Amino acid sequence: MFKRKIWSGILCFALAVMILTSWPLKEDDYKEVEPKDSVSLELPNSAQLHLEANGLLLQKTKSANDTYIHSTDQTTFYNLFEDGENRGSIKVTVREIDNGDFFIFTQLQNKSSKGYSASISYPISGNIKYDLTDFERQEIQHEHDHVYGVDPTTYPIGLLKVKEHENLVTNMMISRNYISKELFTNYENGGKSVVRELTSENKDMKLTNDDNGLTITLPLQSEGNDLSENWLLVSQKPLFKKEEVLDEWISQSTKQYKETNKWYTAEGPYSKLPWSIEPETKLGYGRNLVRIQDKKALNYFETTRERYFYDLLLNSVANLFIFQGDKKGLWETEYTSTWLKKDYGIQAPYTDTRHNENVALFLKKTGDILGIKELKNSTITYADFLVDQTKNGNIIEVPNGGYLVTDYYSPQQTKKTHTSLNHALGEMNFLLESYQQTKEKTYLDVAQNMRRGVENIGEKWLRENGDVWYQMNSDFTFEGIDYPLLTLEDLLKSQQSWEAVGEKRSELFDRLIRSKTRYLVNSNQEILRPVADLLTNQGFGDIIEGYKNIPKF
Repeated sequence: MFKRKIWSGILCFALAVMILTSWPLKEDDYKEVEPKDSVSLELPNSAQLHLEANGLLLQKTKSANDTYIHSTDQTTFYNLFEDGENRGSIKVTVREIDNGDFFIFTQLQNKSSKGYSASISYPISGNIKYDLTDFERQEIQHEHDHVYGVDPTTYPIGLLKVKEHENLVTNMMISRNYISKELFTNYENGGKSVVRELTSENKDMKLTNDDNGLTITLPLQSEGNDLSENWLLVSQKPLFKKEEVLDEWISQSTKQYKETNKWYTAEGPYSKLPWSIEPETKLGYGRNLVRIQDKKALNYFETTRERYFYDLLLNSVANLFIFQGDKKGLWETEYTSTWLKKDYGIQAPYTDTRHNENVALFLKKTGDILGIKELKNSTITYADFLVDQTKNGNIIEVPNGGYLVTDYYSPQQTKKTHTSLNHALGEMNFLLESYQQTKEKTYLDVAQNMRRGVENIGEKWLRENGDVWYQMNSDFTFEGIDYPLLTLEDLLKSQQSWEAVGEKRSELFDRLIRSKTRYLVNSNQEILRPVADLLTNQGFGDIIEGYKNIPKF
């Protein structure tokens, strides 16, 4: 009996040693950590971040490390306690880019109906001076859009330059504080639609300069049952070497505030969604795949090579793979469009062909520009998907020859969706690029059939005002207001793509280009510099000669 007790004790001790030395820590293992009213986190470059929850106690629950392409994440989670009751949590994600710069994403999740606040502080020691380039140089005119309503968001607070004896110590882009509520609609098939309802965007920041140095403090305000978020980008090098590029970025952030990302989170940027979403809200925001792939940052980096856009590019790459999660291959939209649900029975999650095309092209171009091998073959999966759609009959066959792949796909859809001109052109261009990359003839065959489809519809694509129709339905009726520049850019790029594979330009495409460009000039709409360059290079410069509504970059 005594020997059995000894062996039992030895086994228990051995088991305890195994648990303590070889098992990874789980969330519950942090519960012995003493709650504190403030904590500090180690950051890259020997910096520190102080986190304080006013009137609450912070208790570390877990941490995680994740690796993406040319960036790494370290995320730390804290529970919030008041009088022994759990009131929510704070998450801090530090995303370090391969050049040494790093983002800090913070999120306060308040699970109670009571308002709380917390703050993050970033101290910089030394005999320093600072200068803040405030983005609020010109008031934004928040115009009402018939699809999106009003987007009240603006731009970051600004760019902070910190120097010691004329030497740059820190360059920091500082965001505003975004407060929102997360809304869900759950479906019987197990799917769900996820959106955010914006409560407010706040320009709150405190700069404290004393004998010890400078401290930047950003609040995380909360009104109850909500999320409060902000972000920082920190560098020891200039984020903008050329002042004129910074000025141009601030200018376009004001003029194109609806199309420019500013509400970044560790899981991706949030942007204004149309009113036609479920769950319904006039101030709905979501992770839109068009905006997660940060095309503006890509275009600006390609022309300026500024450090800020490099950081945004690799942040975008990380966000895309975070959004994709375990679903390898395609990216699915995570919020429901009520008109897609009403007309076609499609609800989240579903596949938007144009979004996936843009993501694949963005990743490939980023890989080409930055020399990242892992991204250069990003187009093949989506090209195969388009071929499969034609084999499965998810197309609109055009009289006299050719067909168009429909815009959306979901296993639950009740009938074929429409095809928008920009989707059809984008898919065609995508297949031509994939053909050039792989020499797989199937890609060229499908692209040729799509070209025939567009051409055999002919000038029916044109509206009376010279613009093009947005979409053609499966019964060959037309409707919808087209994007200002997207379809025009696709038409111009498609002409280049056909010539690149040894075929002639499309005469119909040239007629559509001329008509669309004249419409933009006559209605005094902005034509971005890359589109203007394409027009000039392809012989349409006479239409925009002397036109003033073209930015420098």
